[in-house]
Amino acid sequence: MNIIQSDLVSSEYDVFWDDISDVVNNTESRPVLILINTYEHGGAEEMQLLKMLEACKLSTGQYHIIQIEKDSKVAWHKLRETLDSKIVFLIGILPSQLGISSLFRINAPNHFNDRVWLPTLSLKELEERPDVKKQLWMEGMKPIFSPSLPPPRGGGDLSPALSKGEGEVE
Repeated sequence: MNIIQSDLVSSEYDVFWDDISDVVNNTESRPVLILINTYEHGGAEEMQLLKMLEACKLSTGQYHIIQIEKDSKVAWHKLRETLDSKIVFLIGILPSQLGISSLFRINAPNHFNDRVWLPTLSLKELEERPDVKKQLWMEGMKPIFSPSLPPPRGGGDLSPALSKGEGEVE
C-alpha cells in the first residue's frame, strides 16, 4: 500500500500507519516497554538483558520486550496507544526507527511524550564497552528503577506502575 507518494516523503514511511499486531503479541498494559534489536533466544545477549532486568528488580509482568530488526521501523504512536507503558527502554534502537524526530541523551532518563525514555547502545556494544555499561547503570537504570531514589524529574511516582502483576515476555 502506498499512503504517501511525493518528492518530500517516500513510501518507506508508510510503515508508520501499518498494523502492529505482528510486532505486539500481548497488549496487556505494563509499566515498562523494552525495544531492542533482535537477538537469539537463549543466547548471551538474552542472558545479559535478563540480568539487567533482574538488577532493576523487574518481574516479567512489569515489562514488554519487543524485538525490532536492525533498520526496521515501528510506529511509536501505535505502540503508545496499544501498550501504554510509562517507561521506554531503547536498547540499540534509534528514535527515528519509531518515527520520532527527537534527540535523546544516551544512558540517562529523557522525558518525551509523557513517558520516561532510556536510550542506550545495543547489548553487544554494551558488552564491549564496560564504561558505557556502568554509565547506563549509574545514570540511567538505577535512577529510574531504584525504589530508594526519588522518581525521575517530571516522571511522577513510578512505583505504583512497577508494582503490577505477572505476565508473559513477548
